[in-house]
Amino acid sequence: MKISVFGFAATRRIASMAIVTSFVFSNVFAAGMPGDTHKAIATSSATAKYTTDLTQLGRNGRLRENLSFESETARLVKVLVEGGVRQPVIVGEDREVQETIVEQVALLLAKGTVPAKLAGKTILKLETAVLFSNSRSESEAAQSINAIVSDVIASKGQTILFIDELTNLVGRSSAAGTQLLNGVTEGRLVIIGGSSAAAYDERIENDAEVAAYFTGITVKSQHIGSASAADMVENEDGFRGDNISPDLRTMMAKDPSGKTRVDVILQAKDADNAAFRAMLADGQVSIEDRIGNSDTLVANASLSALATLSTSGLINYVSPDREMVTTGHVEDSTGASQMRSQPAIGTRPAYTLDGTGIGVAVVDSGIYAAHNGFKNGTTSRIVANVNFTNTNIADTNDAFGHGSHVAGLAGGTSTVNAGAYRGVATGANIISVKVLDNAGLGRTSWLLSGLNWILANRVAHNIKVVNLSLGTTAVDTYTNDPVCVKVKELATAGVTVIAAAGNLGKNLSGAKTYGRIHSPGNSPYAITVGASNSLATASTADDSMATYSSRGPTRSFFKTTTGMTVFDNLMKPDLVAPGNRLASNKSANNLLSRSYAALNLDTTNTSDSMMYLSGTSMSAPVVAGAAALLLEVNPNLTPGMIKLLLQYTARPIAGANTLEQGAGQLNLEGAVRLARSLRTDVDFNTLTKGAPTVPAGWVMPTPTTVIGGNTFGWSQLITGDHTFMTGANLVSQFQMVYKRDKRFGEGVNFAAGAFTLNTTTFYSLSLMVNRQVKISNGTALGGGSIWASYGETTGNGVLVGDGVLVGDGVLVGDGVLVGDGVLVGDGVLVGDGVLVGDGVLISDGVLVGDGVLVGDGVLISDSIIFGDNSPAMQ
Repeated sequence: MKISVFGFAATRRIASMAIVTSFVFSNVFAAGMPGDTHKAIATSSATAKYTTDLTQLGRNGRLRENLSFESETARLVKVLVEGGVRQPVIVGEDREVQETIVEQVALLLAKGTVPAKLAGKTILKLETAVLFSNSRSESEAAQSINAIVSDVIASKGQTILFIDELTNLVGRSSAAGTQLLNGVTEGRLVIIGGSSAAAYDERIENDAEVAAYFTGITVKSQHIGSASAADMVENEDGFRGDNISPDLRTMMAKDPSGKTRVDVILQAKDADNAAFRAMLADGQVSIEDRIGNSDTLVANASLSALATLSTSGLINYVSPDREMVTTGHVEDSTGASQMRSQPAIGTRPAYTLDGTGIGVAVVDSGIYAAHNGFKNGTTSRIVANVNFTNTNIADTNDAFGHGSHVAGLAGGTSTVNAGAYRGVATGANIISVKVLDNAGLGRTSWLLSGLNWILANRVAHNIKVVNLSLGTTAVDTYTNDPVCVKVKELATAGVTVIAAAGNLGKNLSGAKTYGRIHSPGNSPYAITVGASNSLATASTADDSMATYSSRGPTRSFFKTTTGMTVFDNLMKPDLVAPGNRLASNKSANNLLSRSYAALNLDTTNTSDSMMYLSGTSMSAPVVAGAAALLLEVNPNLTPGMIKLLLQYTARPIAGANTLEQGAGQLNLEGAVRLARSLRTDVDFNTLTKGAPTVPAGWVMPTPTTVIGGNTFGWSQLITGDHTFMTGANLVSQFQMVYKRDKRFGEGVNFAAGAFTLNTTTFYSLSLMVNRQVKISNGTALGGGSIWASYGETTGNGVLVGDGVLVGDGVLVGDGVLVGDGVLVGDGVLVGDGVLVGDGVLISDGVLVGDGVLVGDGVLISDSIIFGDNSPAMQ
């Protein structure tokens, strides 16, 4: 994977792997093997479109055996054999586990190793999320479900219908569930249901008439482990879909011989498992490195070996070791200078707010340690300096020039021009983790090693914040992407991860593009930062979005066993910060400043020299510095609470929509003032839902801020996966999604085309959820006009509002896509090549229009799935 730093395109060609084809979602109902007893059934269009034949997938080798749930599988088989009117419901908090158990039964049916009473039967899965997302109304959804139920009934007991969210259809008034429940009560329909414990108790167990027709099979998620009861809530973040990344699948399809070898990141279930190691012994897979003591391995493997590993049941996911490449008055414009002097509160004396004692890890191209901007007098604030590239590991210097600039924005203390170019957390300790070489290039394996080192050394250096001003095109869904998995591990350990959004906000014609958030900014566990343009003034009145800043939604995805593409479509970025033409520390004689004179603020190469850079790479460290200040105010904050504070107090930029700016622009004055009002006597991660996060007698601080003479209101909202939430209780009461291992969208339910908050286990009362993407009018609570309605989407291409999202959201082919050039400012390019999104150049291929690449491959948008024209959004 090439890691890109989002301030410019790299200075040499970059090879990228991508999706060149998309699979058609289809179902197979007739047998395809001699002697197969599987019978074809008459199917409606709804059945063909919204169900998956799990038994046929088992025959085709597309299901993986999992022995972790033998007892639950055996019990499910027993209930099905017993028959009668009571239908089995798998009750647990992880829908992936529920589906795995049903798939194990489907495998047994496919192999014919079931009791005679089940012989020849088929399990058909109802794709509820897809169905509701593509239905204009509940009545339309009901018609589709009724048609599917009729088909299943017509099979005369040969088909078993699996419904993963059964309680959305039974146990309450539901037009979609009427015929289904009638079929059950009349003994003409056999189903397997899935449900959370809370929903099963509320909608089935507590209704005697309904409960008489169902029997629960309780299972605990493997992801929950020994967590406390308060933590035993729904977890949707296990590995999903196909266990081989889409770009590797494309390579395998192109080489049927399987002889081609490729560098990969192999995420094993147990890297020390004897059976797994035995599979690697024949030389088809060569282990080159291991990421710490984790189960993630760096390997070189033949494509045929990957196919074998895929069906072994011993791996979670395998993806290419993709190459990556790299992607500045800050105190005044963010309000940091106003909050330096903090008053005494309680037993805490007055202090200067500068991040003292907080460790900020800058994961980049190294740091020029001799720069005076990283010193307090003669004492360096760089407390650790490590290198994970394949160059001399002792070389931690920044010959490229990106890392020093980034670190200066997060915590530089330059005295040049009377301190005009100082960073945000000027007293923080800096940890330099070099994962990009001297040309600004890196690999996934280098980044994983660097992040793992941070995880292992976070206590020794009090690393509380990680800045990632780098990334790559987001291909794999965040639950499978190895970098995103590592980001979640860091967040779960209490480390706040800040990621740049990317610089792909425009296409060749200058039109806005959507869906180009880079990895790992596509992770809901990262705080993803876009770029605003402060126009070099302290006042926020003239601030606007930088045209190059990448917009959401995230388009990372996974493939289901049927080949259907399921996009994450998360609402990103989370917020924006100044990122256009910012001045910061210059590494002496660095490659960037030597190559492009326009980047130099001065022509010297001393320990006080400065340079300009632009991009979301510059916005991210501004927010990383802000996070360090918030942690100095209150060390007990979780990463989720830091996101809350940053979003709730953000300044909405009028004219920008939610997918451009998230909650709005960084307002450090408001965030610090709000953080200062919270409790300091408790570890927030130990609180339960609804517990007070503020002291007795607390009063909400005035939700307005004045910066540079301009007064503005706070956004007073937070964003989830597909929605935004409002309400004062977001601040005054603890929400379960603030826990380290949770994400904000985890507490939002989607059913029958509507979003609701889960107030049983995640959110407290008196909060509102909104599915609209708004064009802000600059006021609070998401004020403004509706730009589009958000929902669960399933197509392969997107046209959003007045902008364009390219195809499957990724690059194309195995040619060179990114060429030379450097982003100097908003709309200014130095170098050769064609400018795309004010920061990406195309050399060997030319990107044309909104989704077609001419050159090494073709990328085509093939459906509209998001926005006012989408059926799911009507």
